[in-house]
Amino acid sequence: MPARQDAVLRELLAPEFRNHDALHGCEGGLQAFLAEVRWFDDAFSDQQVRVLHAVAEGDLVALHVELTARHTGFFCGIAPSGRRFTVREMHMVRFAAGREAEHWAVRDEAALHRTLRGLATA
Repeated sequence: MPARQDAVLRELLAPEFRNHDALHGCEGGLQAFLAEVRWFDDAFSDQQVRVLHAVAEGDLVALHVELTARHTGFFCGIAPSGRRFTVREMHMVRFAAGREAEHWAVRDEAALHRTLRGLATA
């Protein structure tokens, strides 16, 4: 997602967009999603997403991706470490009229936190 480009995101997302993986305490609508994208952009630089698998059926697309970035800003209370990391994620996206209408995601948050803190991963 193009961070810091709200106008572009508004074109890609349906007006009734719903993020089912919203940050705790967020309502999951368009404004909350824009804030979340900016938050990730503040925490992680040099972000690259590699699509490992993509499956589409009807208006749904399932994505298995690998996010690689550098930890250069605060994230969940963890001070910037400068560490590069890679984390795998699963995303499910529903489209309506050619725009993203709903989003679900699962990522290995525990492994990401361990990596950012410099702890050994299992």
